[in-house]
Amino acid sequence: MKYLSLLLLLMLPSPTWAEDRFWILWERYRHVGRDCPNGAGCIVKREFASRPLTPEYPANIYRMFGVMDPRSSALPVEADHPDAPAVCTPQQTQLAVGFDPLELPRSLKIEALRGIKAIHVDLNNLKSPPGFSNNFGSELHLDFVAMLTEAGIQVVDKDTIATVPGQPTMSLFFSMRDPEGHCLYEYSVFASLSQEVMLARDIRIKISAGVWSFSTGSTAKDHRGDERSAILRVAEAFIRDHRQVNPR
Repeated sequence: MKYLSLLLLLMLPSPTWAEDRFWILWERYRHVGRDCPNGAGCIVKREFASRPLTPEYPANIYRMFGVMDPRSSALPVEADHPDAPAVCTPQQTQLAVGFDPLELPRSLKIEALRGIKAIHVDLNNLKSPPGFSNNFGSELHLDFVAMLTEAGIQVVDKDTIATVPGQPTMSLFFSMRDPEGHCLYEYSVFASLSQEVMLARDIRIKISAGVWSFSTGSTAKDHRGDERSAILRVAEAFIRDHRQVNPR
């Protein structure tokens, strides 16, 4: 019976342990910029310093927060003051997302294409190379979109992509050297896909960053064809890489 009682005690869940600590906070704020303090170009810069506080009569502090019984596990009912500073703990990211981003293994760059179902790209304003009509950009855009659509990748406009998670956007740059043909005519194509990403060290920082790129041109060893073919190779390369992580 003695051992059975000990076993039952070990199986009981451990009670939650909590302790209250108090801090004193010093805030200094100043107006920085133009037309202060109420102008549109004026911002408020806030600086804080904190120290632990060991009050002689903690009951007064509890009453200040509206807590009548210090033994209660309930936090104050009233919300924080709207001007109160945000408190971020070292484990806040892990608690919020359920894991530590810094502990994740680094992915292959092509993994950034996984799950992409729609992108934004616009080739309508591409400058026409020698020998092509003024509709070069608009006609090429239709062919480019048709290739992606056939591969299961939807092309949406700028307003729609703003509602798509990550906002994957492809930018394509087409440049020509000596288009008049007086010396040596060359052309090059560079394309990149950007998405919204968050930093592993601080997921509060979200930026648009390039996650995929491709380049070719008249001097590329594997290039065959004309300017139109070079630009459409971007679509071919993107579809190829997209299928590696999104098998149909």
